[in-house]
Formats: sequence, structure tokens, C-alpha cells
Amino acid sequence: MGLRISINSRRIEGPYGGINQFTVNLENYLRSRDHEVFRELVPGLDLILIVSSKTNVLTTSFTPDEAADYLALHPNTVTVQRVNTCNESRAADLGINQAVLAVNRLVDYTVFVSRFIKEFYSGQGLDPAKPQGVILTGVNEAEFEPSGAAEWTPGAKMKIATHHWSGNYMKGFDTYERLDLLLEKKPFKDFFEFTYIGNIPPGFNFRNTEVAPPLQGQKLVACLKESHLYLTGARHEAGGNHYIEAMRCGLPVVYLDSGSSAEYCSPYGGVGFTPVDFEERLLEARSRYAELRNQVMGCPYTAAWMGTQYEELFEKLVARRRAEPAAGPGAARIFCCRARSLGRKLNALRRALFRRLGA
Repeated sequence: MGLRISINSRRIEGPYGGINQFTVNLENYLRSRDHEVFRELVPGLDLILIVSSKTNVLTTSFTPDEAADYLALHPNTVTVQRVNTCNESRAADLGINQAVLAVNRLVDYTVFVSRFIKEFYSGQGLDPAKPQGVILTGVNEAEFEPSGAAEWTPGAKMKIATHHWSGNYMKGFDTYERLDLLLEKKPFKDFFEFTYIGNIPPGFNFRNTEVAPPLQGQKLVACLKESHLYLTGARHEAGGNHYIEAMRCGLPVVYLDSGSSAEYCSPYGGVGFTPVDFEERLLEARSRYAELRNQVMGCPYTAAWMGTQYEELFEKLVARRRAEPAAGPGAARIFCCRARSLGRKLNALRRALFRRLGA
């Protein structure tokens, strides 16, 4: 008998950020394994997965506070938090770190998407004694797979690509601008072409780079497979879907040695660089292309590979809770939770009314 699982993220169709891609992939995998997956708090849940510790009205299907109220009434529901970001990846205090730490106090288990982000939050004060582990991210293997991908021929121009949904400058736009300017001089203009896919910061302009709009699915795959090498200059990434998708399409990755990039990319043909040696490492990747291409073809980061690990974890946690159930809530707790929940709903209605009157 499958589990009843709820994820606190809305399902968004079309190109969007990494959390949406993760939840779609995980939901599809779990459903294929006969588990029930919801995006809201319904009766009889075995497990709640919190992927949005900081509430976003556009993407969050239920808040951590609403999850806490549910757990107070249903203490045998297991709660897992997935941590995949931090303020530093946006170079601004967006309240992400504080939200992750606050939510972590109510969960049973924490999944980090890399050793990098696990160590980062340990330094932020997250309780190391709380059960936790690392599960690397995977992408849809039916879409992101290397068959038919272009293979570079020595002597021809090498096509480089990168793609981002976010136009935040921390995604690596200093590196992309640097490559864009390098394409004006030898030997780089004779060796490389560069395509940027996705959103760019306001006021940012490329001079020697082909720019494509945000893409998803087969359109993105087709664009990536036209290229030979992938570039990411992203900083403090907990686990970036962009370089995973590229590797699964058979592209070796040249990556800024920051965040989790080395953790994901170096085992499968990745070449790391620093702001000091970017040009040198780029030329190295060109000279070692055949070797790197062979290594990246072994990249295992698929949705099924990832989903298997989540399923095993969820089943283990739920089995443990069923073997040692907690006591049910008393009448006082039920009253307080329902009153608090009603208060939140009334406040939300009041805010919505004020916004409408203000408009």
C-alpha cells in the first residue's frame, strides 16, 4: 500500500525555477510507484515534504505555519524538509536562511541537496543532532539524455551554452560577460561560440552572444544538444538544475568553483575555474574534450535515481513512526490549533480585501 504524501509547492506548468522542476519530477516518480501525492493538506497524510521554507504566495501551496497546525492535530504525520538554497546565492538577505532554521525545528528529518549546503547550514546553527542526510538532485531522464547530442570535431568552432530561469546577477553574469568580450579577440573568437538561454538582468546586454528565451522540455534539450560544452558561473548554488540538465545531455561542464558545482560536476568531466584562471581552464576543456565527453556520459543524475532515494527514506521514516506512534492531541490543543488556523484565514481575507480596496 502506497503512502499519502503532500508537498507544499504549487505545480506550475512551463519553464520555471528549480523547486518546481524538482517537485514535478518527484511527484511523477512517486505516483508511478503507487503513492498518492497532494499539493495541499488533506486528511490522512503519512508524510509532509516542505520544499518552500520561506512562503511565496505564487509558488507555496501551504505555509510552514499551516503545516505546524496540521501536525499538532496529526502528530503521527512525518515531516521532511528539503533544503536547496540560501541567501548567499542571491547576494541579498531575503529571509531564506532564517526561514530554513525556523522550519527545521518542527521537522523529523532534513534532506540537503549537497554536502555544501549541509555544511553551510551547520555553520548557521542548524542542529547537527537532528536526523539529516544528502540526496543529490536528478532531472527527467525521458527528456534529458545524451542520444543525438552534437559531438565536437577538432578544428571546428566549439559551441558553448548556459541557461538560467533567474536573471539574478549571481547566476554568473560576470563570467558570461567575460566570455562575451573574449569572443572579440583571438584565439577565442576562432575557437568558440556562446549561446545564453533564459532571462538576463535588467539593462544587461551581450555583444557577441546568441540569446534565446527561457525554454523547457524538448525545446531546451534540443538547444543544449546543439552545443558541445556547458558553462556555469553561478555562485553559492546548493544544487543547480542547469548544470545537471547539461550533463545529462552529454555536455561537459566548465564551472566556477563555488557552492556545490564541484560536488556535482567534477566526477563527470567537469573542469573547475576561479576568477583568476577562467581563460586557461576554458582552453583546457577544449583540449581535453574527448576525455571529458566520455566521462560525462556516465552522469547518473536522473529523476528515477533521485526518486528511489526519497522513496526509501519516506518509507523508512513512516514505518518507524507507525511502529512507535505518538499520543493523539488533547481537546485543548485541538481548540487552539483550530482557533489559530481560523485567525490566519481571517487575516488573509482582510489583507486581500485591503489590497482590492487600495487598487
